Parts: sequence; structure tokens; C-alpha cells
Amino acid sequence: MKEIQITCNTKGEVNIDDNARAKGISIALVDEKHIPVARYEFRSEKTSSLTRLLYDANNVRIHFYGDITPSTTYEHTSFND
Repeated sequence: MKEIQITCNTKGEVNIDDNARAKGISIALVDEKHIPVARYEFRSEKTSSLTRLLYDANNVRIHFYGDITPSTTYEHTSFND
């Protein structure tokens, strides 16, 4: 599974290569000290037809655009959303 880090308070896109389409993707949302605050996994059946993922990240979670939801989501809850 391909592993990707996304920094808090950013937006952009993740390009999905052949390896990620075949094996899936694990994405960690990391703070300025590179400590994970959320994690998302997309199994290969979710990524097999994708070429990229568009996202918008805040301090605690990532919003993925389009018609895709993570296979697994781990998010810390916060009162400062």
C-alpha cells in the first residue's frame, strides 16, 4: 500500500500511479511536527479507476472531493474543529 503524508491546512491533489491503483493508498494527515492527527486508507477497489484525489485539509481531517470515500478512517476528535 502506497503511503502519503498531507500537511494540515493545505489543499491540493494526490496523483494515483499504477502501484497505488493496484495496492491502494494510506494517507496520513500530519501537523507541523509531522505527527499524524488523522489517517485514511483507500483499498485497491476504491483506487482502481482513479488518476488523482482532490482534497482540502484542516487541522483535524481531510475532505476528499468527488464521489469517493475512504475504506477506513481514523480521526481524532477535537473541540476546535
